[in-house]
Amino acid sequence: MVINISRESLCNGDDDQKRSSLEYQENEMLSSFLRYKVAEYLPYTRELTIWVVYMDSNEDQPVFERENPEKKVAFIHKVENRCSKVEIRGGDRFVSSFGTTDLFCALYRRSM
Repeated sequence: MVINISRESLCNGDDDQKRSSLEYQENEMLSSFLRYKVAEYLPYTRELTIWVVYMDSNEDQPVFERENPEKKVAFIHKVENRCSKVEIRGGDRFVSSFGTTDLFCALYRRSM
């Protein structure tokens, strides 16, 4: 199964891979999908970067729609090029349980 992922820019010049498609298995858990696939896709800085993950959202939607708090499912913490923590709202579950093919990642916080 495939989920289409898009993200906002981290800095000037990183727009070349703002969209991608990631494969997941039918029984794959959200925690492993976010840690090992989504986090690897996201750019990073030398310090802590936190991304917020919205399901059923994409870059083409208006901001108020794609970043609706009800669509927020997780936070991904990255320190340099590794995922240091994944926080999931409502507990871990199958990726397929969301019934969507779209996922959007917005920059939540970046340490300089």
